[in-house]
Amino acid sequence: MEKPKAITMAQAEKLLRRLEYRDQLILRLGIESGLRISDLLTIKNGEIKKNMTVYETKSRRERTFKISDELFQDLKKYAKYKKKTSYAFHSARKPSIPTHRSTIHRRIKKALRGLKFEASAHSTRKLYAHNIFNETHSLRKVQEAMHHRKLEVTLAYLDIDIKKIEEIMLQERNGEE
Repeated sequence: MEKPKAITMAQAEKLLRRLEYRDQLILRLGIESGLRISDLLTIKNGEIKKNMTVYETKSRRERTFKISDELFQDLKKYAKYKKKTSYAFHSARKPSIPTHRSTIHRRIKKALRGLKFEASAHSTRKLYAHNIFNETHSLRKVQEAMHHRKLEVTLAYLDIDIKKIEEIMLQERNGEE
C-alpha cells in the first residue's frame, strides 16, 4: 500500500484555490475532521453541525469533532435549500447517492496540474494528523484521534524520523508532555 502524500497547510490552500466550491468544502471538512473521503461523502445535510459525530466505516467507530465557525457557516449555506436527508455532497447524476470517491480523486489530480507537489484526498487526513501532533506533541493523542489500532500506522502518517520518535516516546513514558 502506498503511503498517503504529506502536504502542508500552504500546499492545501493552493490546491483548494484550484477546486470548485463544493470540492473545496469536502477537502476543508477533511482537514478539520480527519475523516476518510468515503466517510466524508456519506454525510447527510441534517448531520452538519458545529459539533459533528460521524460513523467511520473502516474503524467501525464514531468520530466526534468540532468544525470551525467559518466552515460550519459555509456548509450550512451550501446545504440551505437541500433536504436534511440528502447527501451533503451528492452525485451530479443521481442526487440520491453520494459522490463517488473516484470523482474527487480525479478532480484533485486535475487541480494539481502545474503545482510542484503531489496530493490526494487522503492527504487531508494526513494533514489533520500533523496538525494534532503539532498542537499536542503526543503520539498517543494522534493515534487516538485517528482511531489507529497500531502505533506504526500513526507513525506512517507523521513521517517523522525514528530518532525523534524514540525521544518523544521516552518523554511520554517519563510523564513529560
